[in-house]
Amino acid sequence: MTSPLDTRPYSVVHALFPLVARPLFGFHVQGTEHIPPTGPVVLASNHLSNIDPFFLGAACPRQIHWMAKSELWKVRVLGRVVERLGAFPVRRGEADRESVRAGLDILNHGAVLGIFPEGHRQRSGRLGQPAPGVGLFSSRDGVVTIPVAVTGTNRITGDGHFRFARVTVTFGPPVDVTVPGATKSERNRVISHRIMQALARLL
Repeated sequence: MTSPLDTRPYSVVHALFPLVARPLFGFHVQGTEHIPPTGPVVLASNHLSNIDPFFLGAACPRQIHWMAKSELWKVRVLGRVVERLGAFPVRRGEADRESVRAGLDILNHGAVLGIFPEGHRQRSGRLGQPAPGVGLFSSRDGVVTIPVAVTGTNRITGDGHFRFARVTVTFGPPVDVTVPGATKSERNRVISHRIMQALARLL
């Protein structure tokens, strides 16, 4: 269940975090049988809180390589930490070709690419609109796209005060990415829409 890109720091956090999360947050995971044990996977999740990647990473049996906002790298130490955990920067709100290449490289290595289709946190818990180009990675040949819904993380630190709230992570069945006869842009649009529909069903 590993790829050449997987990192030891991630495996340590993956093993230890559930030991804390289960008793404190009633951490519950379901649907892991939908995740292929090998091969390239796009994991598309809703986004409620900055702590989502920790719960999602603990829930997934394979390492997730997250597209993370580039602002994290403005703090050099923080940037190094998230890189060691397998993340890479993306400049939000603009066409970031470097991040696209990095994401495609992850998939080419048969690893798991984690994305937040909405691009930004939705603290209310409601789904937002998908960012442009979300379907780009899923449209690659051989890539399996798994929707995953996280609930409860927005209640932990949502108003600036820490509290213990139940967190659930649910993986859904693969999204159908076949769009016969469509142009590249149309296919990306349709896939993005299907991903958001799949997330809505899980929530």
